[in-house]
Amino acid sequence: MRNLQIEAIFGGILVLLVMGVVFYAIANTTFGNTTNPTKPVITTTSAGQAVTFASTAGQDLICECYDKAFDLAAKAKVLSPDYRTGFEQCRARGGVDGGDAWTAGWNARLSAKPYEASCRAYKRKL
Repeated sequence: MRNLQIEAIFGGILVLLVMGVVFYAIANTTFGNTTNPTKPVITTTSAGQAVTFASTAGQDLICECYDKAFDLAAKAKVLSPDYRTGFEQCRARGGVDGGDAWTAGWNARLSAKPYEASCRAYKRKL
């Protein structure tokens, strides 16, 4: 009988802990793109470099993401917050295609022939 009481106490504590984690996750989750798409999005990274994306009106977002990643690959590492910030912004604004363009631009800089890499060449491969 005493073992059942101990199990009930620890089970109750476990349930409260799981519920706390769930509520914390829900409270810190953003759903959808909460930024205004007509305004530029500017994010300063930990290295002090600004990953800036202008508004997409009349511009090619795929090439913009590709070029930003290509330039940043010369200055930062793939595990840096700069890479993650840029990738997440491209993915949020351009969907899967934006994220793919960011990755392709990054990989193009690190390839054996970065002088042959361009957004136009990337688009031809699509």
